Amino acid sequence: MIIKTLLKLQRVSKEIYYHTGLSKTGSTFLQNRFFPKVRDAYYLPTRKYRNALNIIPKIDRQKIIVAREFDQQFQEQIIKFSSQYPHAKPIVVFREPGSWALSNYKRFVKNGHPITFKQFIDIEKDQGIFKIKDFRYSRYITLLENNFNEKPLVLLYEDLKSNPEKFLKSLTDYMGSPLDLTQINLLPKHVSYDEKSLKLVRKLSAYIPFQKKLEIHRQPLGYLYNLYANIVRYIILYGAKPLPASWFSKEVFADPKEVEAVSNRFKNEWEFIKQKAAEIH
Repeated sequence: MIIKTLLKLQRVSKEIYYHTGLSKTGSTFLQNRFFPKVRDAYYLPTRKYRNALNIIPKIDRQKIIVAREFDQQFQEQIIKFSSQYPHAKPIVVFREPGSWALSNYKRFVKNGHPITFKQFIDIEKDQGIFKIKDFRYSRYITLLENNFNEKPLVLLYEDLKSNPEKFLKSLTDYMGSPLDLTQINLLPKHVSYDEKSLKLVRKLSAYIPFQKKLEIHRQPLGYLYNLYANIVRYIILYGAKPLPASWFSKEVFADPKEVEAVSNRFKNEWEFIKQKAAEIH
């Protein structure tokens, strides 16, 4: 009983900032370029997140940053982490729904899924890979507010793109951490693959199996399969770049009207999130 009480007091004494994503909202930039630069905090990188609940008690630092990005795993992971650290301060970044849908669709196609945009998010019959509930941004806020003692810091990906200094200052102010923003590399590191490359991946993945499978990655054969899949995918992605556009189908990669329909369907959710983000200013 005494040991359990001491462990609980130890958990509560730590100042934990918990970055939860979402995916495709600048998470890689924050995890690789920003969080490691926060000098007064211990940064637990994404590759160690799987064992975060076991690692955190062993960290001999007062302030800790835990980072990962979720989308469809959001609820499961929030409940799991908050059960041990309900006092952690969550950080979440959102993106305009149509833009978020298109960016995630590109990710799925790049990873070997031969699907159309409507098969990825079907706002009429809800039979897509991403579901309508995944775009209910208010649901994410409710989960964070109901499972953590602290209200989440809500940020917008669009602000990161248009005014990164202001975006990062919101983070440093929230964490109470001194940081020289001139030390942060703000240059784009990764630009999305062009659509002709993605169209070729989408077409060939219907005939050649090279779909990325994270669920088997830690198994010996799974690692070898994903290595093979990555080699094939990147040969196609980079090999398509110098080819003339006339060699490719003129069909659009994703119908702009379908993307706009996603934006319109979840317009109220986006307005809600923008109001939440405005509360920090």
